[in-house]
Amino acid sequence: MTKEDWEKLYGILDNVYSNFRDNYPNMKNGKNKKIRDRASYNVDNEISLAIRWIEKYPESFDLMTGENANGFDKAIVWDEFIRPNWFSVDMPRFLERMKTKIESIE
Repeated sequence: MTKEDWEKLYGILDNVYSNFRDNYPNMKNGKNKKIRDRASYNVDNEISLAIRWIEKYPESFDLMTGENANGFDKAIVWDEFIRPNWFSVDMPRFLERMKTKIESIE
């Protein structure tokens, strides 16, 4: 991937995470079922969007799951990443790794 590809992906995933953060609290603590259901729908959509973009670039998948990890370890990391409770923790870490990667490319 080129630096421009990484920057584009970072911008997209940062936006996805921002939208996720807006909806996640309502999914957990919305005042009524309608609010919780709508927020859950939006959270699932944002996670699905992130999955599609990460899978589009194998280098980003390797960065997220660990470049030296074996297939089983990658599967565990990926399975946790796509769950909303872990997405909220792992996505900021992944964005930081991406930022470091972008800064290291000349």
